[in-house]
Amino acid sequence: MGTDLHLIRAARREFTGPAALLDDPVLRERAGEYLTDLVRPYDLRVDAAARGQSYGEMAAELIGALVPEDEPVDLLVLAFAVHDALPGRATAAYLSHVCPGTPMSFALCDQGSAAAFTGLRIAGAHAYRRALLLVVEQSVLPYDPGVAVPDRHRAVALLLGDGPADDSARVTSLRQHADVGPDDVAALATAELRALGAGRADVSVVLGPALAGVRPPPGGPVTVVPPGQPSTGVWWALPDRLGDAVAPRVVAADYDPDLRYLCLLATEPDRGRD
Repeated sequence: MGTDLHLIRAARREFTGPAALLDDPVLRERAGEYLTDLVRPYDLRVDAAARGQSYGEMAAELIGALVPEDEPVDLLVLAFAVHDALPGRATAAYLSHVCPGTPMSFALCDQGSAAAFTGLRIAGAHAYRRALLLVVEQSVLPYDPGVAVPDRHRAVALLLGDGPADDSARVTSLRQHADVGPDDVAALATAELRALGAGRADVSVVLGPALAGVRPPPGGPVTVVPPGQPSTGVWWALPDRLGDAVAPRVVAADYDPDLRYLCLLATEPDRGRD
């Protein structure tokens, strides 16, 4: 699908240590009780000493750095896969409170690496003047989930508008494919990259780690995101490619091998870098 979204600016940050909110023993105890009740049916135990990060704290820092008071936001989307240190909190509603414009807000989860692409698709399908996409992940869970968790606490924020601005990039296409099996993903991803212009010298390609074996047609530079950050990896790398003077058009693609989603995004410069 096409969109009318323009990426105005982006911010990203890596966080170390646990959430400051967990310094409060009452909040820490409540979070432990909440998680204990949730994991008990699965015969899992909660480690009270394990202290993760708060998406409310992480995203609030990026909002303060990215969104000026005179640029109110109409829509805020929080995309994540791993729950944060305070899973009972209505984090998207809290972030609306701290974001200029007090935007309508909601969270997207249970879609793996596809969540951020879905957030962009929803934003592009509605007439929002400014939208803020927050992609977050934290690396500490107080129980064994049976699967790998992210390596580090990271957050990426993308501020989007409904029209061009200086040095902005327009989202020209956003494609999502469901139920793509591991035997089919390479062929489909290659065909989609070709259709979206990858192979031209002025197009940069950013690939998620599950697409490391995909070989786009020869053309512009290709960045393969290292494993370890399944939600933020592609979005962390994207701003670096948007600033490329030689290949400023960007095609980004990610694949979730567990949920079998293949997602692609294409952008091109709005002004001055064409």
